[in-house]
Amino acid sequence: MLRRWLIVVPGLTGLCGLLGALLARRPVEAIIVGVVVGLATAIGLSVVMERRLDDATARVRQLVSGAGAPPRVERGSQGWRRLSRELNAVHEFLQERYEDLAVERARGERLLDSIPTAVMVFEDDGLTYANPVAQRLFGVGKRSGRSPLQILGVEALADAVGECMETGRSVDVEVERGDRHLCAHAGMTAPGSVALLVTDDTDSRRLEAIRRDFVTNASHELKTPVAGMQALADSLGMAVDRDPERARSMIVRLQIEATRLSRLVRELLDLARLEEDEAAAATRQRVDLAEVVRVQADRIGALAEARQITIDFDCDRPAPVVAAPADMRLVVANLLENAVRYNRDGGQVTVTLRRSPSEVCLEVTDTGIGIPEADRDRVFERFYRVDKARSRAAGGTGLGLSIVRHAVQRHGGEVAVDSVLGEGSTFRVLLPVEGAGTDRR
Repeated sequence: MLRRWLIVVPGLTGLCGLLGALLARRPVEAIIVGVVVGLATAIGLSVVMERRLDDATARVRQLVSGAGAPPRVERGSQGWRRLSRELNAVHEFLQERYEDLAVERARGERLLDSIPTAVMVFEDDGLTYANPVAQRLFGVGKRSGRSPLQILGVEALADAVGECMETGRSVDVEVERGDRHLCAHAGMTAPGSVALLVTDDTDSRRLEAIRRDFVTNASHELKTPVAGMQALADSLGMAVDRDPERARSMIVRLQIEATRLSRLVRELLDLARLEEDEAAAATRQRVDLAEVVRVQADRIGALAEARQITIDFDCDRPAPVVAAPADMRLVVANLLENAVRYNRDGGQVTVTLRRSPSEVCLEVTDTGIGIPEADRDRVFERFYRVDKARSRAAGGTGLGLSIVRHAVQRHGGEVAVDSVLGEGSTFRVLLPVEGAGTDRR
């Protein structure tokens, strides 16, 4: 800076001396030269100032947009250097804020990505954010320039977004989208920005309907034996003295109804236990399924013998699986009992076990009445009976196959049925050897 003044000051001194000499000899020429020099100086200073102002304006734009490198320190007067330092300070402050906002935005998106509710944010230019649940539910990407109606596919949902955008008020709506029942809430997050939260409660509604049906069916099934027992007990009191033979017959029927009621209560408790996941893993151990089959075949042997039904099983080799022993007993017992109860007199039940390195396959085949094709997908439902009159006569409760399905599925397995009406049925159970998998109800 000092060197500049050492150059400029002598030059100005010489120019002033020249103008003084001209002014003394030729005043007009001196005035003209002075005006020209003044204009040139003013123009030069104006150009320098304009350049510096343009530079400062460009740096301010960089600060506002968050782009570009920090402003450099300007060479020049004290005022310009102070301005440059202040711009540097503002740049550093804004840069920190931009970084903090980026971190907060990323954190917010990670949080929204992890919640089980579909979350979408709409702005004037379309969808600006959709979490993974929303992407799967509506088949969209994280961002899209399409309209709300094109993205959501349901006019009521798109109208909720539009109404919230226009009025600023929250909007709640329930809609059907295909086979799904959706509950949506649209709310403003900022001017021109609407967040749409969509909950798919199809499964919960279906579960609630199943529970209602279960309570209704259970009440009906319990009422039948209880009513029979009450009627028999009332009649027994009058017949015990007047007609001992009839009283003995009533006692037998009373025992049958009590046994039926006891079995129904036991199976209801088994089904409730199988629907609880907490204790499933803790009770698992290595179980030989072949030994379970042999024990249950012996247990049901008397019922089979009374109807001259033979039970053959190919279970000579051990078939160990990691499972809850009580669950495996329920699976085998219910499959064998069904195969005997719904078989023809003099029929046959065949049990086969095959083991691979990863899974065990249990097949129970009978020569009974078979299952109509229309009923095969429903035989595993609670209280579902193909022939209600025959089921009650056979002593069935309508819960056995439902118990089998729940026990198999919570061990990561699968159960299926093949049947030919009038010829018989084959129930097939696949279980992972190491008990992998969870309840897949």
